Amino acid sequence: MRGEAERAPRSASEEMEESAKVIVKRPEGQVGLTATELEEYRNDPCWRTLRLVLFWLFWILWILLLLLALLIVIFSPKCAPKMAPNWWQSAIAYNVWVPSFSDSDGDGVGDVDGLISKLDNLRKTGVQTVWPRPFLLSDGFSDAIRDFRALDSKLGVNTDAEKLIEAVHAKGMKLVIDFPLTTTSLEHDWFLRSQAASKEENKDYAQYYTWSGKAGLDTNFFSKLKDTSYFHKEGNPKAPVLNWDNAHVKMAVLDEISSWIFRGVDGFHLTGIEYLARSPNFTRPNWKVVAETISDIRNHVETFANESAKEGQEPKKIIVFASLEGSKEKDKRRLVSDLHLNSLVNYELTNVEKNTKICHKNEGNVGLCTYEILADLLMFHSLHDDVIPAWEESLSFPFQFGNPFVSRLASRVGSRRHAELLLMVQLMLPGSNAFYYGDELGMRNLPNDTKVIDNPCQIAGQQGAMQWDDSAGAGFSSKADVPIGSDYKNVNWQRQYNDEQSSLKTFARLSKLRQRDETLTLGQTLMGRIVDGSAFTMARFMKGDNQTAVGTIYVIGVNFSPKEVDLPLDTLPSLTTLGKAMIVAVSSNVEDLSPRESVDLSSKHFHLGPDQGVVFRYTAEKVVPLN
Repeated sequence: MRGEAERAPRSASEEMEESAKVIVKRPEGQVGLTATELEEYRNDPCWRTLRLVLFWLFWILWILLLLLALLIVIFSPKCAPKMAPNWWQSAIAYNVWVPSFSDSDGDGVGDVDGLISKLDNLRKTGVQTVWPRPFLLSDGFSDAIRDFRALDSKLGVNTDAEKLIEAVHAKGMKLVIDFPLTTTSLEHDWFLRSQAASKEENKDYAQYYTWSGKAGLDTNFFSKLKDTSYFHKEGNPKAPVLNWDNAHVKMAVLDEISSWIFRGVDGFHLTGIEYLARSPNFTRPNWKVVAETISDIRNHVETFANESAKEGQEPKKIIVFASLEGSKEKDKRRLVSDLHLNSLVNYELTNVEKNTKICHKNEGNVGLCTYEILADLLMFHSLHDDVIPAWEESLSFPFQFGNPFVSRLASRVGSRRHAELLLMVQLMLPGSNAFYYGDELGMRNLPNDTKVIDNPCQIAGQQGAMQWDDSAGAGFSSKADVPIGSDYKNVNWQRQYNDEQSSLKTFARLSKLRQRDETLTLGQTLMGRIVDGSAFTMARFMKGDNQTAVGTIYVIGVNFSPKEVDLPLDTLPSLTTLGKAMIVAVSSNVEDLSPRESVDLSSKHFHLGPDQGVVFRYTAEKVVPLN
């Protein structure tokens, strides 16, 4: 009691002083409330509720932000996916005249087994697609087809077709064939039945061909048979034309195409398309209806390829392409826009031939006319970039280009060196490429009086035996039914393949480059200025989003002149990086440069000797607007 009595009440100042003593006793450096002080808030209902609200609000906002991010990713505009090019967009196709290519059985005529035996040679030089001609059973290796499902018996038995398809695929290559859509032989079963349509069993074939009893028909297109006339290919009564207005004909021909897709071919070169539809007097094509019909054919090919694909396999990609012989520029534009063909064969370069109306004698070489025709063609295809151009290297016969019926390139331009330069230029062009056998070696025409077996034209200087080596028969055959060029000892495949530099080696180097870099197949093309009417450059590059050159830039320079020339490079894109260029390929007569050699072209000029060609590359390291 006494102790309690002695404790006098404390004043406010005393309590404050005591509190200050407690604060002073906190650990040095401590900030904020102590655990003891916080304890009174721990179970306070007000503070507990606030903490729960803030906790759940945090996680709700976090989830909402995550969902918002996902929605932005899903619904925001996507970058255009990079489409993988179709196989034919970079393909190097090799057009083989089979009877003159390789004879496997010594009968003097090339055959399918002989072609199979040479597939390794083709693959080594960068060939990816084999295009055998002739192929289907016909009259005299022509478009007058006897049987759309049979291999020509002069080239092998029918099962050899399957052997060839399998062998080509085993080498990782493709096979395309000619398919005449509109003409048959007089001996074709359809024609025989059609001319005997009065019989009950043949009545369905009455309208397979166009028959007329009218007088005054154009004899270039109609020929008499008994008491009536039939419509045929112009000037060729042995090639009657199928009537594509007849639904049975259309279905029958589409079935024949389907049979070859089923057997494994990878594409069709459609010939005779100008006879799919004609004017009322049958003398001119009706290109509008032709376009509609070919669109139907392509749709059928795609549908059949999709439906016949095995379960779990991707549908096979089948190329359908055609030649536009005889079509005017306005018709060609319509065909390009309406047909949607995978590829078009450019025959305009057939106008390139020394000492002609196009390549004038006073020009001295084909440099200027080649430049002008290429510029026009590239302009046309830039306006129709949905159609991949197919280029072939043989140049001269009207509306023919790079096939067994056209004079050889080296003969037309009058120089093997110039033929090699054109070969290099072609390999730098956009789109697919097709080459006629032997032109990669610089083979020339046979003498004009040479005749080749089973050829209705009789004189076929461009169909001489392939010059494989310097042995007797040039490695083609032990029998000489097909003539051989007199220069085969020096100009042959084996010699050029073994040489360090040759036309064949240049062909192989650029062919393989096209397979590795899509710049050469899908990139932009820029023609340089023509110099002295004989030399020019052409650049290939990919264009970026800002319309500037990106990646690797390839440039070819060619000089068709017998004099040296300095080619200006000031029109090329990304000039600041020309100091670090590298040689890619050179023509076989270039001695001071070699592939993979670095060159400094910062002077913006490139020196070329007479009849020389060079391909070099450099990198567009800076974004520089194109002029």
